[in-house]
Amino acid sequence: MSRRGWRWAGLLALVGLNVQAAGAPEVAVIVHPSNPLSDVSSADLVQILKMERQHWAAGGRIYVVLQESGTREKTFVLKKLYRMTDAELKQDYLGKLYRGEIASFPRIAHSNAAARRLVSQAPNAISFIDAASADATVKVLRIDGKRPGEPGYALGSRPEMPEAVSTP
Repeated sequence: MSRRGWRWAGLLALVGLNVQAAGAPEVAVIVHPSNPLSDVSSADLVQILKMERQHWAAGGRIYVVLQESGTREKTFVLKKLYRMTDAELKQDYLGKLYRGEIASFPRIAHSNAAARRLVSQAPNAISFIDAASADATVKVLRIDGKRPGEPGYALGSRPEMPEAVSTP
């Protein structure tokens, strides 16, 4: 490939990275402002969202609010945090409900604004939204000591490197 061809290939790869990064949300985990929790580990967050841990350390039942299926945020969290598909998560909740481990499925929010509103009105609630949608009505938790936008944030939108292009 000529020098000019390599430049174009490099430019196209960079454009591809930017498009991929633009499509991935930066997700914030939110709680009610009165919740004393300000930092949560990734492992604890998975336990909370999978309803394996159902009470806050300070007391009170945890009220999980999930984004509806198909939203960018839920798809992103399923991949990054749960490491399962939406169908697998529903099956997991259904099994817990059947065994009496949970009383009901998590509440479903149809948008970032709806999730934020539910959390702002329920002191024991937790949810996730696009970080750009967070405001003063909710508290954004640090995950493993990092906030949205910081390098190494567990629910950050880090683009993956493109696969190498082979040339004949």
